[in-house]
Amino acid sequence: MDRVNDRPVVIARRFNGPPGSGHGGYSAGRAGVLVDGPAAEVTLLRPPPLETPLAVRRNAEVALLDGADVVAEARPAELSVGGPPPVSVKQAAAASERFAWEHDHPFPTCFGCGPERDPADALCLFTGPVGDGRFAVPWTPPAWTGDGVVEPVFAWAALDCPSSAPVHGTISSPVVLGRFSVALERPIEVGAPHVIQAWLERSDDRKRHTAVAIFTAAGERRAVGRAVWVQLARPLGT
Repeated sequence: MDRVNDRPVVIARRFNGPPGSGHGGYSAGRAGVLVDGPAAEVTLLRPPPLETPLAVRRNAEVALLDGADVVAEARPAELSVGGPPPVSVKQAAAASERFAWEHDHPFPTCFGCGPERDPADALCLFTGPVGDGRFAVPWTPPAWTGDGVVEPVFAWAALDCPSSAPVHGTISSPVVLGRFSVALERPIEVGAPHVIQAWLERSDDRKRHTAVAIFTAAGERRAVGRAVWVQLARPLGT
């Protein structure tokens, strides 16, 4: 039986991705944190609207609804991700200097990686190539991400844009997040240096499958994700 009795979810304008719609990772996280279990898979079925109460429906899955339209579906997941060892914070900082969209970003006000955003209220994660298939960015979670440890929804958000970095050189038009699976393995300390690292797993027509993880400066993994990025039909710059 369907149940619609949780408080509605509202994605504030601050948390945009493309103009006029919610940041994929943050929006997926708002659904994912409603799922019981160590990991969740969220499918975004339409651009999440901003400043709009989204009803929460629970049955076999959790769904966020804009009227009759399903915006996102979330379910428990089993997530097994290996991947390469993490780079150092210094290497991640050097990689960040090579961020592909620094001057030609398709969504320059994106909460996760928009160069026109202020670090006082956005993540500003500019992920670049290490040179060996890994993409990385340093991240010291700011105080607004949590009280001592990063709130789960901001961990989801922080994993999102870095997971798109491995596809930048393989596309001819912007990509948007279609599906995101995340496991929050251990607490992420606010104010401590971390590395977010991503890599491409495979390509499938207009879809790119990537993996991403958050590590401490000592190389201990704190969270991991797997993303499916969908290439839009319009070319870059149009």
